[in-house]
Amino acid sequence: MLLVPLLLLHRDFDTSFIFPNFSAAYVNSLLFFEGDASSSKGVIQLTKVRDDGRVVPNSVGRATYALPVRLWDAQTGKVASFSTSFSFNISFGRSNGDGISFFLGATESTMPLNSFGGYLGLFDPKFAFTNTDRNQIVAVEFDMHQNHWDPPFTHIGIDVNSITSVASAQWEMHPGLITAFVTVTYQAASQSLSVVVKNGPTISLMIDLKTVLPEWVRVGFSGATGRLTEVHQIQSWTFGSSFD
Repeated sequence: MLLVPLLLLHRDFDTSFIFPNFSAAYVNSLLFFEGDASSSKGVIQLTKVRDDGRVVPNSVGRATYALPVRLWDAQTGKVASFSTSFSFNISFGRSNGDGISFFLGATESTMPLNSFGGYLGLFDPKFAFTNTDRNQIVAVEFDMHQNHWDPPFTHIGIDVNSITSVASAQWEMHPGLITAFVTVTYQAASQSLSVVVKNGPTISLMIDLKTVLPEWVRVGFSGATGRLTEVHQIQSWTFGSSFD
């Protein structure tokens, strides 16, 4: 049975939706696609794959929920807690790159130019390392290729206004098809952001999201290839935020 994505807007602008897959006709009206991202065969394809199955180098794409999400309330100072779960596939051979992310960013943000490769569709290379407020982005990256700013291993990481992760953990990968199930949770009361990969690593970070992100944000995914390539597919996604 196909479940319809559910959006609930309460008095405090709580948000909730469910995508058990991305096969329905209404998906394109509920998601905003940038770059090479698209919905195809029940999944979100973040980077471009040719008809013959070959992955395009230097491909980059983003898919975000079409409506803004209220992260905090400027009048009351209250901050929302949220939890999101998603599953994704990454398929690669002996050489692979670069990875995907789940991110929260300013509602007016767009995919930066030249953000392919290790910039993961998130950062303009000119400002990727400056931790500047102009970036206004918090991301959980699933990084499959070691760049000079990365730890010396494939990893998951939390990025705050910079492509350099402020928290990371090794995630061992082997050539083939990887299917991952991930839960990202933010507890506003404790200011704790946590990432749990089923049968994989866990990381957490103490952060007041109100100090780094605007009141309203967009939420979604990005993916990028560089000189090396891999397939990036989002299979399912649930999200819920609450001011309770």
